[in-house]
Amino acid sequence: MRKSRPRAPVTTALDRGPARYFHGRKLILRDFSEIAAEAIQGKAGTTFLIQGAPGAGKTALLTECESLAQKSGWETTEISSAALWDPNELQQSLKLRRVWKVGGGSVRVGISGNGEAEVSAERSPQTVKNLLQGSKNPLLLTLDEAQILGKENEFPADRIRTVRHVLNDVHNGKLDRPVIFIAAGLGTTVDAFSSLGVSRFEGRCLVTLGALGKEAERAVLRDWLTKEGLAKGDPSSWIDSIAKETYGWPQHILSYVDPALKQLGADKREMTAEGLNAVLEAGRAKRGAYYEQRVRGFDEEHRQTFASLFVDLPLGGSITGNAIRSSLTQEYGVAQADKLFRRAARQGAIDERRGRYVIPVPSMQDWLVSNYARAQDKAEASRLIAEGRARRVPELTPEPSRDVHEPGSRRDFGR
Repeated sequence: MRKSRPRAPVTTALDRGPARYFHGRKLILRDFSEIAAEAIQGKAGTTFLIQGAPGAGKTALLTECESLAQKSGWETTEISSAALWDPNELQQSLKLRRVWKVGGGSVRVGISGNGEAEVSAERSPQTVKNLLQGSKNPLLLTLDEAQILGKENEFPADRIRTVRHVLNDVHNGKLDRPVIFIAAGLGTTVDAFSSLGVSRFEGRCLVTLGALGKEAERAVLRDWLTKEGLAKGDPSSWIDSIAKETYGWPQHILSYVDPALKQLGADKREMTAEGLNAVLEAGRAKRGAYYEQRVRGFDEEHRQTFASLFVDLPLGGSITGNAIRSSLTQEYGVAQADKLFRRAARQGAIDERRGRYVIPVPSMQDWLVSNYARAQDKAEASRLIAEGRARRVPELTPEPSRDVHEPGSRRDFGR
């Protein structure tokens, strides 16, 4: 059995990989545990898909699921996308020696020139499918950044059929062995699976990841400040102030944690008002850099067009995909509009929630509108609000779909 991924030391980038302090997502983890138990009972398996915008904590959740499986006796292995069609790649991931399968069940026996018995067999190389069937032990395959499966040039054309068969055999439990394929990727990942023939997921097996609930967010901040930063005294005031700016978004939490740890080190673990102000300022800068990454590759005109779509919506407000595409088409034509829409979804500038689209974090919407909305759009939004015709909700109300299992029984999980 492969060992768990080691926890990342503090000297590495904090916003990638497993979470050093993990809280929340309890219902998702419970559902995953139930699915794993059912797979062992039925000697079958399925696909468990985690998708969401960059910074939502997909990799951290994937790692927690992997850890749960290991504790229940599952063999676990990380794979690359190539392992879905290349037996050699899968063999390396499974840490198997190269083996050969006797083909056709026929063995020819003869006598060699020196009178010794000679046995030969027709040999055929292993396939991905029979490698996966090579044991009866439960197996968990994990693939991060799984949206890559939807890229047109990811697989050679002659391998697409193999990938489709493998994914469907795993998804439908046809390997006569408990096998679960857990994949994490951006909001376009479900479309990537659909393009390869996996379009229907059992309700618990498709998770759209949103922000952490307030309790989990506060627990993560407390652990970082007290266990890692060794803060002296009660950290509640720092937690309250930071939480007002992180919106439960795991990436934002880490954007503020990094300067907090440095500030605590400089202030000999004392939590001062001046130190907190410095942390908030540095965290906002990191938060802005994250937003800039989400719209990288969009020129100013593109950013202005997206900002105009959200300028008159409350923070966290949503809009239909058709409305976005229609507005982009008017500006750039059908082909370019489709490319811009897909890029925005792929980069996490917009995120699909319950069939509508939002800017993933309220402060990111505020950043986009403040920096790129055209003056006339801002003026029109102000006029509509003044006249009471714009929808109004409390400014910082979180997007209702925090952790959502979809489709089917799309339950709202929080916290």
